Amino acid sequence: MFMKLRKLLTVGALIVGLAAITTGCAYRSDLAQGNFVEQTAVDKLRQGMTAEQVRYILGTPMLTDPFDNTRWYYVHFIRRGWNDPEIQNLIVLFQGRYLQDISGDFKKPASFYDRDHNVTKINFAKQNYQNPNAQ
Repeated sequence: MFMKLRKLLTVGALIVGLAAITTGCAYRSDLAQGNFVEQTAVDKLRQGMTAEQVRYILGTPMLTDPFDNTRWYYVHFIRRGWNDPEIQNLIVLFQGRYLQDISGDFKKPASFYDRDHNVTKINFAKQNYQNPNAQ
C-alpha cells in the first residue's frame, strides 16, 4: 500500500511539474543586447557625413568587418520574457571616410541625400587668432 501511494505521489508531482514548466509560469528575465538605435537618430544621418559624425550620432558599431571597414553593423536584439526575440539591423556604408548609404530595418530619412547639414563651418585660418600666451 505504501509503495503504491508513493508511486502515485511521484507521478502526480511529475505531472504538476511538467504542467508548470509548459505553461510558462516560470519567470524569464528580459534580455537586450547590442546597439539600441532609434529612428530619430537615423533621421539625423546625411550622405557625405564623416565616420566620426556617424559614430557621434549612432555610437560605436557592434560589428565592423575586419576585411572591409566600409561597412558598420548596428544590431539590436531583445527578448522579452518568453516571447520571440525582436532583432533590428542597421547597416551603414561608407565610401572612403564619408557616409554613402544606409540599409536595414530603419526608414531612410527623406533628407538623407541633402548636402546641407546645418553645420556652421569655422575657418580658423582666416580668423585673426591671437595667442593669449604670446608676448
